[in-house]
Amino acid sequence: MIGREISHYKILEKIGEGGMGVVYKAQDTKLDRLVALKFLPQSLASDSVERERFIHEAKAASALNHPNITTVYEIGEHDSQLFIAMELVEGRTLKQLAEQNDLALERLLEIGIQVCEALAAAHEKGIIHRDIKSDNIMLSPKGLVKIMDFGLAKLKGASKLTRTGSTVGTAAYMSPEQAQGEEVDQRTDIFSFGVVLYELITGKLPFRGEHQAAIIYSICNEEPEPLSRFRSGVPESLQRAVDKALAKDAEERYQHIADLSADLKRIKRELSSGIKEIPKSDKKSVAVLYFENLSSDPESDYFAAGMVEDIITDLSKIEGIRVASRNAVLPYKGKAVDIPQLGRKMNLDAILEGSIRKAGNRLRITAQLVDVKEGFHLWAERYDRELKEVFDLQEEIAKNIASALKVKLSEKEEEKLAKKYKGNLLAYDYYLRGRNHYYQYTKPDLMFAVQMFRKALEIDPDYALAYAGLADSYFQLIEKSYETDKSFLKRAEEAAQKALSTDPQCAEAYKALGTIYYKLGKFNSAKKLLSQALEIAPDYVPARANLGEVFRSLGEYEQAEKQHLFAHEQEPTFAYSPFLLGALYAAWNKLTQAEKYVRKALESGESSYFLALGNGLLGWIRLNQNEPEQALEYLKKSLEIEPDNPEAIVSLAATYAALGEKGKATQKIGKILQTPSANEWIHMSLIEAFALLKDRDRVYEWLEKGMINNQLDLLILEYSPLLGELRKEAKFQQLVQEYKNKVRNSE
Repeated sequence: MIGREISHYKILEKIGEGGMGVVYKAQDTKLDRLVALKFLPQSLASDSVERERFIHEAKAASALNHPNITTVYEIGEHDSQLFIAMELVEGRTLKQLAEQNDLALERLLEIGIQVCEALAAAHEKGIIHRDIKSDNIMLSPKGLVKIMDFGLAKLKGASKLTRTGSTVGTAAYMSPEQAQGEEVDQRTDIFSFGVVLYELITGKLPFRGEHQAAIIYSICNEEPEPLSRFRSGVPESLQRAVDKALAKDAEERYQHIADLSADLKRIKRELSSGIKEIPKSDKKSVAVLYFENLSSDPESDYFAAGMVEDIITDLSKIEGIRVASRNAVLPYKGKAVDIPQLGRKMNLDAILEGSIRKAGNRLRITAQLVDVKEGFHLWAERYDRELKEVFDLQEEIAKNIASALKVKLSEKEEEKLAKKYKGNLLAYDYYLRGRNHYYQYTKPDLMFAVQMFRKALEIDPDYALAYAGLADSYFQLIEKSYETDKSFLKRAEEAAQKALSTDPQCAEAYKALGTIYYKLGKFNSAKKLLSQALEIAPDYVPARANLGEVFRSLGEYEQAEKQHLFAHEQEPTFAYSPFLLGALYAAWNKLTQAEKYVRKALESGESSYFLALGNGLLGWIRLNQNEPEQALEYLKKSLEIEPDNPEAIVSLAATYAALGEKGKATQKIGKILQTPSANEWIHMSLIEAFALLKDRDRVYEWLEKGMINNQLDLLILEYSPLLGELRKEAKFQQLVQEYKNKVRNSE
C-alpha cells in the first residue's frame, strides 16, 4: 500500500494495525494535509448489516466537534473495502505514559479531566465509545488529549467477546456488564475510563489474568488493590473516585461522566492548593451585620465594629458555617436592611443583627438571628456584662449561632474558639483602634494604625494579632507606594514571624507573611503560607484573594480563577474580588468575562480608588480589543477621579502608542519612569507600550529587568494581544520560558 493513491490520499507509511483494521499515515492531495487513513477488515465490511451500522456510527462520530476527540473527515471505499479519513494525531498514547509511570498526580488529573470532557460531549449526542482504553487515547506534544476511534466500538458489538477485534487488551478495560454480554450504556465508558485512571496512577491494570477468561473473572468478581499499594501520596478522595468509577454494579457507579469530572477537578484543586475543600452545600451560610452603636460616645464605633468582626472571625473557625466576610457586610453598616432581600442577594440561611452599648466598664448587647427564608427568629438574646467579659461573650455568641443553625462543634473547633485572645483589655482596645484605621488604607491612617498596634504590644508583648496587624500596616505602606524604604518590608516580615512564634495557629499572621513573600517574589513560600492560613480559617477571604494572585504569578491560571471566584462568592457586594477577577480575565484575554466582573466592581459603589481602577481596567480591555479611541475615554475618566493614578497613566501611554501618537506616549512613559516604585502592572504596561512603539530594545530591557525583580506577569506575556508579534520571536519565547522556570522554582 505504501506509495499508492487511494481516492485523493497518498499512502505514506503504516502506523498501526489491530483487530479493527490497519491505519496508515497519508497525504490529502486535495487539501494538502496529513491524515490518518483507517481501513476496516474485509470480514466486517462485507456484511451488509455491519456496513450499514458502521456508516451510521461513523457519521455520528463525524458530528462530534470537540478538541479532545479526533475529527472524522470522511468515509470512503476502495476495492470494496471501507476506510475512514480522520485527523492525524501525533504524540504518545496513555498506555505509553502509564508504562513510564513518571507523571505527577496533578498532571494525570489534567489528562483525566480532558478525557471526561470528550466523553461528556459524546454521551450528550447518545454515542457510547465502548472501547475506551489507554491505547485509544493520545496525548499531543502540546498536552492536548485526543480520544480515537469514536463510534467504531459499537461496530464490534461490544457485548460479545467473540466478535472480531476482541482482544485480551480490550477485555481488560471492559465493564462487568459488557464482559457478560449484557446491554450497556454510557456507564460502561465510565468503568473503562476508571481502568485507564487506575493504570495511569499505578502503571498497572486493576484486573489482570494470564488469559482472557481469567481477566473477565477478575473484572466480575475481584476488587483491585488500593492505589497506595503502588504509589505513595495518593489522596483518599482520589481512591474514592476511582473506586466509584470501577463499581461492579452500574447503579453504584458514577451515573454521568460530568460527575466524575467534577470530582477530578476538585481533587486537582486540593492537590494544587494543599487545601481540602468542603462542599458548600454542607454549610449553613450566615452574615453578621454591624451592630448599631448605642453608646453615648460616637467614637466608640471602632469598638462596636471590632466586636462584630471578632464574632465573624470566631464563626469562620467553624467548618459547618459559611460566614460572610467583613467586606461583604461593610456596605450595610449604619443602614436599614431588608433582611429577606439581602439573604437572597448573598445566598444566606440567616442574618445576625443587633446593638451594642458601652458605658464605662459595662456592656449591653442585644442580638437576634433571623431566618432569611421564613423571616422568624432562630435565636435572640440580651447580654448585660462587664467589659472584662467581652472575649467570653464573643465566643458565647458564636456558639449560640452555631447551635441555632444546628451545627455541632467538633473538639478541634471548641479548642480553636477557646484559644482566641483573652488577654489585656487595654491592649485589645488599642488593637481595635489600630485595625479600624488600618482598613481606611490612607497613609495617615496606616501610620496611626502602626502606633496603635505598637501600644498594644507595649502592654502585651505576646499579642499575636497585634503583630499581624503591624505586619499588614508596614506592608500596605510599601504596597500603596506611600513609602519607598524597603526596610518597611523587613519590618513587616519580622512582625509576622513574631506573630507566628507567639501563636502558630494565627491565620492572620500566615496571611501577612504569605503576602509579604509574594511581594518579595518567593512565590512557593507564599503559596504554602497562604494555604496554611486557609487550613486554619477556610473562609478567610484576604488569604483566598492573595493566594489567587500567587497562583497567577506561578502560571496556574485555573487555580487563580478558582480562588478569586471563591472570594467573590464570599464577598458578592464588595468591589475588590470582582475587580481581581476582571483583571485576571483581562490578562487572560477573556475580555467579555473581564468586562462583566469589572462592571460588577464598579456597581458596588465603593471608594474613588476602585472607580479609578475600574475605569482604568476598562480602558485596558478596550485597548486589547483594538479600540484605542474608547480606551482613551475610559482612561481619561480614571484620571479625572485620581489624576496621579500610575496604572492609568501607563495604560494611557500604551493607548497613545496604539493611536500612533508617539510624542504623547513618550511623554507619559517619562512620567511613569519617575515613579519611585513600579509595581507588576506598571512594569507590564511599559513593556506593552514599548511593543506598540516597536522599540524592541526597550521591550527586552524591561523584560530582563522584570526577570530580575520578579515583576513580569506570565498571563499577560502568554495571552495579551498587544504582545502578539513579540510572541513569534525566539528571544521573547526564551525569556518567557526562563521566567517560568524561575518563578516555579522560587522559594
